Amino acid sequence: MIKLESGIYPVWDDFSLELTSDLTFSPATIYHLYGANGSGKSSFIEELLIPSLRNQEEIFLLYFEQQMHFQIQAVKAYASIMYPRREIHNEMDTIDYLLNNLLLNYNREPRPCFIVMDESPYELKIYDFIKQNILDYCLIYSAHSELLPATKTLEFIPVSSSFSRVYVSIN
Repeated sequence: MIKLESGIYPVWDDFSLELTSDLTFSPATIYHLYGANGSGKSSFIEELLIPSLRNQEEIFLLYFEQQMHFQIQAVKAYASIMYPRREIHNEMDTIDYLLNNLLLNYNREPRPCFIVMDESPYELKIYDFIKQNILDYCLIYSAHSELLPATKTLEFIPVSSSFSRVYVSIN
């Protein structure tokens, strides 16, 4: 479980986010990050959420970036060394590889899994895999519409071009 306290967070030199209440991310919960383009969803994920999750040694973290081309290259390089016959050609191959790697590690040493997706076109596939294979998970996804049965919604409301507020609602 991680907690981000309410307050104003300078995310970039010219952009800040205000968390209007404390945010607690815990297993058995699905979080939907919702808001217009440019409202700070990806910035929240990259600059606040992921660094907080990386500090947690007792969890597994799997992050699917909005633009996966760098992840594809990194997974290709890793797989070519660790599994020379494993071919990675595209986003789907990368997602399959990452999900199966998570499952392998989870089966070896079960612990909570935090899966973060930033506007992935594969949200339903990832969700189905996680739901079927991982017992203890927290799913956090950014999308313009609710694609998965969210427990909590974080709504990003732009106040100006340099400032947005984040409101939490329980569904």
